[in-house]
Amino acid sequence: MIKSSGHSIIHTILADDLTEQQALKIEAELIAAFGIRSQGGLLTNKVRPNPDNVSNKIKANIPDGCYEKAQMGLEFLKSAVMELAKANPQGISNSDAAKYLGLQSDYGGGSKDYLSYSVIGLLMKEGRLKRRPGRRHVASGE
Repeated sequence: MIKSSGHSIIHTILADDLTEQQALKIEAELIAAFGIRSQGGLLTNKVRPNPDNVSNKIKANIPDGCYEKAQMGLEFLKSAVMELAKANPQGISNSDAAKYLGLQSDYGGGSKDYLSYSVIGLLMKEGRLKRRPGRRHVASGE
């Protein structure tokens, strides 16, 4: 479409030899700056916001790209938990994921393992982890 309309494509390398974390940061910044196509932006991206999760009663300012950054981070967390589960065929506990992946909170109270608990729950919902007796979770479906 670009060439057929008489224009030429400009290809520019913004950065190379990046670590995965650096590449994701640049991707998140580009999404924040230009937006994704599903929301009227210029970029295509496999992360798509789900407006059904947001209540109309909640009035919060959501900066552009904020949701996408969170979803990319969540995918990394799920990937790390899956790698841990695959490396331990006997299964992992929520506590294992929290401690060994550095996901424990130091916030006051007894809620320090909730992040890993939520990630494990999402992986179970996706069918990627199964719960065994004794609170162990094993990799499945991959």
